[in-house]
Amino acid sequence: MTSGDWNDSWERLMARYQPGREQAIERTIDLITARCDGRAPRVLDVGGGTGTLCSRLLARFPEAEVTLVDLDPVMLAIAGASLPSSVEVVRADLRDPGWRGLLPYSGYDAVLAIMALHYLPPDRLTALYAELAGLVRAGGFVANVDDMPETEAVASASDDGSWDAWWDQVAADPVLGPAVVERARLFGDSSSAEWHPPAAWHLRALQAGPVDEPAVAWRDGAQAAVVAFRPR
Repeated sequence: MTSGDWNDSWERLMARYQPGREQAIERTIDLITARCDGRAPRVLDVGGGTGTLCSRLLARFPEAEVTLVDLDPVMLAIAGASLPSSVEVVRADLRDPGWRGLLPYSGYDAVLAIMALHYLPPDRLTALYAELAGLVRAGGFVANVDDMPETEAVASASDDGSWDAWWDQVAADPVLGPAVVERARLFGDSSSAEWHPPAAWHLRALQAGPVDEPAVAWRDGAQAAVVAFRPR
């Protein structure tokens, strides 16, 4: 398959596991539209995977300056082959506080994470929120969309037959197969542990950064978006 075919198949898989993801992307881009006053924004997509958010954003803002950050070599290979060359695709480990030093810019109008940070433990996610907020330019915002139940946090593991089948296909691909080997070296063979605290936890963590009045921008069932703005 081509990079575009792999991207499409990944999106179909995500539609099954994260059915609200597409709507979350559109709502996030609407928020960027409302804040950018017609100018081309500079956007950081944290844990951007194959680049779905970047593609949707460029369809609305062709002149946007976009950076995608991820660590997964398979996601990065698909993103690098399918996104336009104007997108800066950066390999960085969000578990390492030095990841910001790999970015092409020191400030962004929007710093976004969509269904991407639930694998981080509480202490590291708290520190990451401060790092993300520190990258926001005056008048910009940081937003995280994920499963944020209104009750207590739950831990789970994401894995079933269709997930494994997709990765088996990728491993058999002559282009992406080597990236799968590297991925196994980085992450091991176990399923990714997930942690989903309630939105109130995320709001408290955001308050530690240089942003004003973090709030829940919207909620759809267990899924919610927390947003905080940098003063102009």
